[in-house]
Amino acid sequence: MKQAIRALSIAILILWVLTIVFSVTAVYSVMNLGIGFEEAQFFSSNEDVVLSLPFFINNRGYYDISELNVTTHVTNYNGTLLALSETFVPLVASGSNVETAHNISIDLNDLFTGYTEFLFNDSSFELDAFISLNFAYAIPVQMSINMTIPWGAPFSNLSIGEISVLPYNSTHSKVVIPLSFENHSYFDVVGTIQLEVYNDIDKLVTSGQTDLDVPSYHGYVGQVEMYLSTGDLSKLTESGRIHLVFESPMFTAEQWIPYG
Repeated sequence: MKQAIRALSIAILILWVLTIVFSVTAVYSVMNLGIGFEEAQFFSSNEDVVLSLPFFINNRGYYDISELNVTTHVTNYNGTLLALSETFVPLVASGSNVETAHNISIDLNDLFTGYTEFLFNDSSFELDAFISLNFAYAIPVQMSINMTIPWGAPFSNLSIGEISVLPYNSTHSKVVIPLSFENHSYFDVVGTIQLEVYNDIDKLVTSGQTDLDVPSYHGYVGQVEMYLSTGDLSKLTESGRIHLVFESPMFTAEQWIPYG
């Protein structure tokens, strides 16, 4: 009986020692776990803008990391959810380093249709990253990271100049509208822009279009020419509004701009 009690005591002691050793090494391993995000980058894919967020996991501890999951929520300035994405890493072995990228796709048509401020004004996205993992296949660990991602508008400082009417031929006049903007976005603005002129009673008077090919982080200064029959010149009033429509393979956008 005494031998059984002695054996049980030794087993309990060994169990306590193992528990303490595991706890100490586990705490050490967690403290030496390196997880970090690098600078976010944008690139385009079909009709989407992809926000690529490179990150690394440096497991300098004694135990493997399993089922690492990165979930991100991208919101605009007032907290509206724009995109949700997940990246799963099944295993980061002890002593190893893993580098990968977490990609978040945002549909440009949905973005610009619902939130036109991203078309014409520089802004930012709020990104909340939630990280969960299993440590030593047994201990769940969770953490979160918040960051702000700047956004450059493709039609920043959009401006419509004074409308000019010039002689063209015996039956028509040329209507010229100056147009300028700055492309602050990461992608080139390539497509067709159309201007429709509406008078002060909201009747379409004339329209014209021009092709655009404005590199990223460059400005554009040009004009859109259109024609109006001499008999319809009186329909062009001193004030009204202009309907701007831009079409490209990536997205379609529109805006109403008053004139006069």
